[in-house]
Amino acid sequence: MSGPESSRRPPPEARGKGPVSMRLSRAVSGWRAWLSGLTPLRLFGPLGLVVCYWTGLSLLGGLRGDHVGVGLLILGLSYGGTTTQPALRLLLPLIITGVVYDSRRFYPDSLRGPVHVVEPYSLERRLFGIPTAGGVLTPSEWWQLHTHPVLDLITGACYITFIPTFVLTAAYFLSRVSRTGTKRRAAEFVRERSPRIMWALLCLNLVAFVTAHFYPTAPPWYVARYGLGPAGASVPADPAGCTRFDQLVGVGVFAAFYGRSVDPFGAIPSLHVAYPLLAVYYAFQFGAARSFSVAVFLLMCFSAVYLNHHYVIDLVAGWAYALFVAVAVDALHSRAWRRGGRAHPRSAGT
Repeated sequence: MSGPESSRRPPPEARGKGPVSMRLSRAVSGWRAWLSGLTPLRLFGPLGLVVCYWTGLSLLGGLRGDHVGVGLLILGLSYGGTTTQPALRLLLPLIITGVVYDSRRFYPDSLRGPVHVVEPYSLERRLFGIPTAGGVLTPSEWWQLHTHPVLDLITGACYITFIPTFVLTAAYFLSRVSRTGTKRRAAEFVRERSPRIMWALLCLNLVAFVTAHFYPTAPPWYVARYGLGPAGASVPADPAGCTRFDQLVGVGVFAAFYGRSVDPFGAIPSLHVAYPLLAVYYAFQFGAARSFSVAVFLLMCFSAVYLNHHYVIDLVAGWAYALFVAVAVDALHSRAWRRGGRAHPRSAGT
């Protein structure tokens, strides 16, 4: 049979397949083509690293279900094809941060510096003390006498979402600059620079972890609970004022979160305020989400003190660390551009 009807008939290999099965077949073919184009290192590297990660934790007796989940996430993103590669590039620095943070529980205590309890408290009172009838109080102590359920709910919700908020903000930056570019800088420059938001986050965490390990400091909740005496190495992390949020929502969100904390003495610098300040820095660089980023940053600063987790001096240290890392990452990136023989487009418009 010939004619118009026969010309519209699907090819033999497509007969008997519906639209869904055809799309699935094309997706599988595309994934196989993508997989065959990988170098041996890229093909076997992620699997080897995950197996080594699981094996190391098993030998140390610290393998948990969430570690298996992280490994499966890495494998899924690494071998998911072209559709998962943007998510892998976005989340890889955060995954490395989590692995490094979790590994700190295996570091010997002999490498840790002495816990500083009196010095931060005394400095806080001297610089930011609030005179009261009962004596001079630190801002965090003063707020524990002026709590309110509405503030507990708002600050608790802000405090528990500090990591997801940063990641979503970074994802928004990446998607926005890929679509629209920027008015003040060359679009190519912004597209090259935007993935460094998450790598700046990794660098920020690394320098903060080193600081907390060699100069551990007791947070204000420790002083409120245990006093100004020498800190014991076996003291567990405490949700502090976040317990009020758990009681309001009826779920032990913070109890579970701080129950897995590997270091209760990492108050300086405050990463809770460093993350949103890093987001503010890039918001002004890219001209996007500026009001939102500033609002989150200010609320986080208040929450850290109100919930009795940080002194104001911890916040100042977090600000300094965030700005230092952001500027340093920018400088390194600009240097890479110059080494590549390209003119730095900082003054170029689009």
